[in-house]
Amino acid sequence: MNDTLPVERKCAIEEVFEAGFIELLQLVPANPLVRALILKFTGKLPPAECEGFEQLKDWIEFNCVKRIRKTTAVQSPRDDGICISVDFSETEYGRASYSVPRSGRAGFRVEADELLEIIRDVIADGGGIDRVIKVVGGRIDDDAWNECDPNMDDCGDYDYNDHDCTDTEDSKIDYSNDEIRNAVLQFIRDEHPELAAEL
Repeated sequence: MNDTLPVERKCAIEEVFEAGFIELLQLVPANPLVRALILKFTGKLPPAECEGFEQLKDWIEFNCVKRIRKTTAVQSPRDDGICISVDFSETEYGRASYSVPRSGRAGFRVEADELLEIIRDVIADGGGIDRVIKVVGGRIDDDAWNECDPNMDDCGDYDYNDHDCTDTEDSKIDYSNDEIRNAVLQFIRDEHPELAAEL
């Protein structure tokens, strides 16, 4: 089998499958249903000669590309703006008949200069903190999917008989207006206390 493998490994098995699925591979590497799931996840079917786990592991690492994004360490903020936690959800669906709900979380950053401009514009228009929350929320609604990179994990059962993902639908986001309110007020107290009385 080694004669047919590419020269370099493309990934580690942990970058292709979650730990639970790797444990399943170790228990029943030759099971037809397990191999069907490998085909679904990777778009490739292991050859029949990959009967043991180590053979299967080598084949996966030489032939498949990673699909699990590792979460990064806590990042330092770029400046003194605010960062709102945004929950993402969507349904991925395939070419024929599979679908699976997915969800993830990422921080949506509003930079200090932009936030200050929003606050001053609202004050100039006679608005208060509720109007600031609405403007920031609108910014999240419009741009969160483009500006954030949530680690979208499958969170339900697969319903499928094909393995090619063609699109997603039902894309939604959720965030807390209370978190926006608290972050904006904290920003004003720390950075621009002169504006506190006007909101």
